[in-house]
Amino acid sequence: MVGRGAECGSPVNDLDLVPFTEESGGYGPGAAGRHRRKKGDRSSGRTLVALLVVVAVLGGLAFGGWYGVTKVKDFFTADDYDGPGSGSVDVTIEDDQTVTAIGNTLYSKQVIASAKAFVNAAADNPDSTTGLQPGTYRLKKRMKASDALVMLLDRANRVSGPFVIIPEGLTVKEILPLLAKKSGIPLADFQAAAKDPAALGVPEWGGPSPSKRVLEGFLYPSRYEFDDKSTAEGVLKQMVALSVQAATKDDLAGKAQELGVSEWDLMIIASLIEQEGINDDFGKISRVIYNRLNSTGALSYLQFDSTTQYWLIQTGKGRKNIVTDAELKDPDNNYSTDVDRHQGLPPTPIGNPGDAALKAAANPTPGNWTYFVVVTEDRHSAFTDDYNVHQQNIIKCRAVGRC
Repeated sequence: MVGRGAECGSPVNDLDLVPFTEESGGYGPGAAGRHRRKKGDRSSGRTLVALLVVVAVLGGLAFGGWYGVTKVKDFFTADDYDGPGSGSVDVTIEDDQTVTAIGNTLYSKQVIASAKAFVNAAADNPDSTTGLQPGTYRLKKRMKASDALVMLLDRANRVSGPFVIIPEGLTVKEILPLLAKKSGIPLADFQAAAKDPAALGVPEWGGPSPSKRVLEGFLYPSRYEFDDKSTAEGVLKQMVALSVQAATKDDLAGKAQELGVSEWDLMIIASLIEQEGINDDFGKISRVIYNRLNSTGALSYLQFDSTTQYWLIQTGKGRKNIVTDAELKDPDNNYSTDVDRHQGLPPTPIGNPGDAALKAAANPTPGNWTYFVVVTEDRHSAFTDDYNVHQQNIIKCRAVGRC
């Protein structure tokens, strides 16, 4: 018989064999007291048994070795397809996805047989370290994992490249890092390009004077895609072009003349509207701004916290839920529109408005309102031209944590 555990592929040693005893004339302690063999029979029987033991041991070793190797191989081998695949399927690789996450995505799309096979293929391919880029790729179904990896590394298979969605209201300082992160273009390249607004297409009216054009307000909120040929200057030019196109479509020049302001003023007003409320209230907020610009005394000050929020961002302090009186009255805060500070509009736009805010700036809702404040958790505002009513609305604002 074979030693203990041999059928399981365990090591075998001589101590596992049952000993032969001279006294018993057989193998093992159970042979004692049985019939005694003749002297001539003992030798041949012992030889036969020994041979059987050797055969059994060798057979057990062979089986155990085969079984063990098979189990180890099964443990380290991942399910994988053999063929090149067939059909087609679009797979989107998101920004910051890990190799394992990409493998799971491919598996869910029936591209590969297992995520583990893809992870193994990526580990064997040094190009996967930096070559896997976000985007949508056209692959095949039931592919060998290593083949799927090769297709993902080939930009020719990309249906659409990395993209970014710029929401309304962000500042230039907030937008540039987003563009850099999503495009892979160095932030320094965007910062360098942003220093020359005129070269990016900002029109002559886009600033206090043609020689002092400003990029703030002209980075149009939208979806932007990137490819291998994208440059920081090219991306910013595209954004400025869309902003100018929107301004032209909304006839800012004509509307500005009707309202008695400049196109530059309209861009600033649109940026204020974008920060101060929700789309449903844009028209009324626009009217409050114009009513205050045409007022005298304390009402001629906008008293918008959003302008100080912009100053906080520009000075590296970041946005806050509620600004303090000290921040509103800070002598270095040249964007404060509080009473006895900056009268009228702030020096520049305080963000980059979308089309709805541009339209509202050019088409204020008729009304006599001079006050408004957010009174609901979903940012709806209450409007009035009565100071005492406004004070009651402020209490509502505080109740919902907006003031």
